[in-house]
Amino acid sequence: MQIQGLGFLRSIGSQWIAVAYGALVSFSLAIFLARVLGPSSLAVYLYLQAIGSLFVILQDGGSQVLFFREKVISSRETGPTAEELLPSYFFYLLVVTTLGMIFVVTLPLAYSMGLLLAVFYFALRCITNLVSSILKGQGAFTKEAFWRIRLSTTFALSVVALLLLSKPSPEKVFLGLVIGQCLILATKTGRTILRRPRLAIPPRHILKTCVYFVVITGATTIYFKSDLVLLKHLQPDLSLVGHYGAAMQLIEGLVLFATPIAHICFRYLRLSWLEYDAFSARLKKVLGWTLLAALLVTAAGGLLAPKIIWLAYGEAYGPAGGILSLMVLALLVLLPNMILTQALLALNGERYYAVAAVLCAIFNVGLNLLLIPRYLAAGAACSKIATEAFMALLVGSWFAAGQGRRASTTVEGKGEEQGKGQGKHHVKQAVEKGIRTK
Repeated sequence: MQIQGLGFLRSIGSQWIAVAYGALVSFSLAIFLARVLGPSSLAVYLYLQAIGSLFVILQDGGSQVLFFREKVISSRETGPTAEELLPSYFFYLLVVTTLGMIFVVTLPLAYSMGLLLAVFYFALRCITNLVSSILKGQGAFTKEAFWRIRLSTTFALSVVALLLLSKPSPEKVFLGLVIGQCLILATKTGRTILRRPRLAIPPRHILKTCVYFVVITGATTIYFKSDLVLLKHLQPDLSLVGHYGAAMQLIEGLVLFATPIAHICFRYLRLSWLEYDAFSARLKKVLGWTLLAALLVTAAGGLLAPKIIWLAYGEAYGPAGGILSLMVLALLVLLPNMILTQALLALNGERYYAVAAVLCAIFNVGLNLLLIPRYLAAGAACSKIATEAFMALLVGSWFAAGQGRRASTTVEGKGEEQGKGQGKHHVKQAVEKGIRTK
């Protein structure tokens, strides 16, 4: 993978700064909320947030990946075009959010006002995420990083100011988040990218694509989180769940910092998706570097796991060191899987990815039910490793069977001249943004 050093470092550095800053702001806000709300009101807020975080899967509808991908190079005959996406998605988001609000209002649910504000907040969050996806699709990773930094700052300050100026409540937290989202969308970046939103009924092929992405998000959420849930219900020791969760948080933190690299690689691969030989060469290079990084991180994590746990959580979490030593083995497959699945999506393989994600979710839950009662946390960790290996097998077999070449050449045959012309235009844009492809 040939990348101009300064441009690549600037993109990765800014993305990592945004990740670290966002985590710091979120942690600081969580401490503030715990102090001003108190345990009971904090529990209500976390409950409403959990419900909203599930409903937002439907609200998002896979828009982040769709806009990112189609902004790099349009899928043309096999998928949505960039021109269709924006008005179609605003219509989709409006319908789903309205139905969610009607559901909250008509049913006798507890904390209905808080739920309404949560649904509205997550709808606005989908729109701010949309801006991020469009910026990344343009190759403006540094600009996107500063967009997220401003977003984190704005919603945190809005919440803090509102709670300090009025009586704190869970509803006020979501109201502050809504105000913060509106303020950031009113900035020049938000107004320039989104402009005046129009509404259009989504074509059938866009709705199909959205369904695939909703299935992918739901299924991956299940197989990423089911081990912790089942560990809680299949054995009596709550402290073991805490130790496992502590180790899992460190793995998730590492994945969080690896995600920007995967996104840059996604754009790099997507730019060559109409020429499969070039795409394949790039994928092999990226996978090679990823495997090397996974080996180094796994080796370091295995050796230093007890010390990392002690530094992060203290002596009380000593048993989590052994769990982390086992869990880091999953990185040998998890990190390459991030690249393989990005490559799959770059070739419009979301239908197959949805099937693979569902199979992995079923596999993971079944394996956890089998292993946790006998091997406890070690069984849950082994289930995670096995699930990642199963995903690698499914996605790898798709490429091995030549589906990637067929996906690329099918579109090339339908509109080769027009598609390649657009591809060259985006390669030129990538060079100007500091990412040079060979």
